[in-house]
Amino acid sequence: MKKISCFSLIFLLFSLFFLQNNVAFAENLNNEYITIANFCYLYSAPSFKSDKIIVDGEILKINHKDVLLLKVADGNIVSSHDEKGMLFYQVESVGGNTFESAYVFSDYVTKNNSSIETYPAFNASINTATDLMEINGETLTTACELEKGVRVFLYEGFNGALTYTPVAVKIDNTLQYGYVLTDHITPDGINPFIIYASIIAIACIGIVIALLFMKNKKWHK
Repeated sequence: MKKISCFSLIFLLFSLFFLQNNVAFAENLNNEYITIANFCYLYSAPSFKSDKIIVDGEILKINHKDVLLLKVADGNIVSSHDEKGMLFYQVESVGGNTFESAYVFSDYVTKNNSSIETYPAFNASINTATDLMEINGETLTTACELEKGVRVFLYEGFNGALTYTPVAVKIDNTLQYGYVLTDHITPDGINPFIIYASIIAIACIGIVIALLFMKNKKWHK
């Protein structure tokens, strides 16, 4: 009987310990996320190709610093990848609106923890003094000037064909968002001298082709 009592006591203590830890884990799970992009949209499925979520007849636009509650299942944030492997989170509610099926691109949000100031891994530099632009209505206006060498975060990637690129930059110990002329940004891993050399090479090839064309044209005459 004593052995049985000891085993019962150990089992009871183990159960209480396990239950306490699981309750603590559930309480500590933070499904409140905040938008770090200038703006973003919710999608009906985990894919940019799916329909955007519409509320009151208009496409729902999630703005910078808006708070979203993500869906939780089995103690984890519900997430899915699209056909290209990009990660999306399922959104439970935002701005008083609840959803059965709504997804946000994971790079556009982060855990909302006001006690910790989190900065992204900056992945580009400003190659010449330029202005940080912000959206006012449908126009861009100057927010402040960025000096050459300032580090920025390209949270939507880099496309050299765009005139402006959205960036995040640390100013006065706060993370600010805006747009910078694409030509004034050098992403990490890209040597500007290689870019300039490529431009010169392409220009030289164009000149050679033009000269050959003119020579052939004269020869045919």
